Amino acid sequence: MTVRTWPRRVAPPGKRAGEAVPRKWIRRLVQRGGREAQKLLPAWLFFYLSFSLLRLTQTAVLQEFGVSSLLPSRVLAGSLIVAKALLTVDSFRVFAPLEQRPVLVTAFCMTFVYALLVFFFQYAEALFELRALGLTEASLEFGRRLASLRFWVIQVWLLILIFAFSATRAFARRLGRHRFRHYFLGR
Repeated sequence: MTVRTWPRRVAPPGKRAGEAVPRKWIRRLVQRGGREAQKLLPAWLFFYLSFSLLRLTQTAVLQEFGVSSLLPSRVLAGSLIVAKALLTVDSFRVFAPLEQRPVLVTAFCMTFVYALLVFFFQYAEALFELRALGLTEASLEFGRRLASLRFWVIQVWLLILIFAFSATRAFARRLGRHRFRHYFLGR
C-alpha cells in the first residue's frame, strides 16, 4: 500500500517556509468592514436614538397599566436592521434619478420606499417570531397587530423619523460631505 502525500508548498521569495498564507485578504476585509461601519454609523446612531426615545415614551405610558414594551436589545437590533436596510437600498442607486429634483420631492420619495421596506421587515419579523404557528396563522396574527392603535402610532412615528432621515440625507448629498459637516457641526 502506498501512501499519497501532498506536494509541499514552496514559500515565495522573502517569506519563511513556516509562515502562514499572506494576510492580504484579512487586511482587505478589515478595510471594507471599516468603510461599511463608517457608512452605517450615522444612520444607526440616528435610528438607535430615535427608537430609544420611542421606547422610553412607550415604557412611560404603558408602565401605568402594567404592560411591558420593547426590550433594549430589540431596540438595538431593530435600529441596526433598519439602518442597514436603508443603506442597502441606497447602494442600488434607486434614487439617482431624483438627485436633480428638489430636496422635498426626493425626501418624500425616499420616505415612501423606505416605509415600504420597513413594513416588509416588520412583516418578516412577525413571521419569524411566530414561525411555530405556521405561515397562515402567523400572517393572521400580523393582521391582528395591524388593527391595534399602538401599531399605527408607531408607524406614524416611523414615517416622521424616516422623513427626517431622508431629508437630512438628501441635503447632505446635495451640499456635499464637507459642506454639510461644516454647516451642521461647525467643522
